[in-house]
Amino acid sequence: MSDSPDSSAVDYYARLGVRPSASSEEIRAAYRKKAQATHPDHNPDDPDAGERFQAVKEAYQVLRDPERREAYDRARTDPQVPEVLRITQQAPAGCGGYLWRVFAGLAAVGVFFVLEALGVWEAGIWTLSLAVGGGALVAGLVTALVARRFPDEATDVSLRLDAQQFTMRADGRAVIQVGWECVRAVQFQPEDEHMVMRVAHDAVQGLRPVPPVLTAVDRRRDEMILRLDLSDTDVSTHVLVPFLRATDPIPFPAVDT
Repeated sequence: MSDSPDSSAVDYYARLGVRPSASSEEIRAAYRKKAQATHPDHNPDDPDAGERFQAVKEAYQVLRDPERREAYDRARTDPQVPEVLRITQQAPAGCGGYLWRVFAGLAAVGVFFVLEALGVWEAGIWTLSLAVGGGALVAGLVTALVARRFPDEATDVSLRLDAQQFTMRADGRAVIQVGWECVRAVQFQPEDEHMVMRVAHDAVQGLRPVPPVLTAVDRRRDEMILRLDLSDTDVSTHVLVPFLRATDPIPFPAVDT
């Protein structure tokens, strides 16, 4: 184990049994007491005494040096923010995206039976063409409306956020790839774990919802409002919010509003 102050997960104060506000004299006195209690010479029958003594010594080496202690305290209090945040979908997608395909098949069968009942198959070629064409058109329009109501649901969604851009991939293809300079605002709603992005209209032209993550694309006159449901992904609020705040190019509020 390194004695570097970067090891912020290690509680050196707890090792010495002192508070973070302890003075140098208190730290020195605590070290002497702990060192005497854990020294291998005083614990000849304890095979782990050497390791415990080294842990106490490591803590004291960091906390006795004002500069190293200051760096350690800063690392303990400041969140460790990654340079790149990757988010993946955890829950499998539903079957809503397949409903329109099922409906298309049923509509085609329905058109066939209607034409059969009307005896169109025995009519002339012109009448038959009009009937079949008209029936197919009606079935196609209804199917298209159902398809818009039940868009395809991706089964493999991943998001990537870094200091340059935001990228979303669904089932192996890039759905969104936009630089932060084109993003006007980012908001996170912890109550339902939704992230809302206001993006310049030209940056995401032709974009459609990709459930279950990209649930809505609201087109405004000069911008697009993207709504992403992160409730079934592997990112936690304690990781996402500090990343959004610490990454300067991301237009995210510095404090809760």
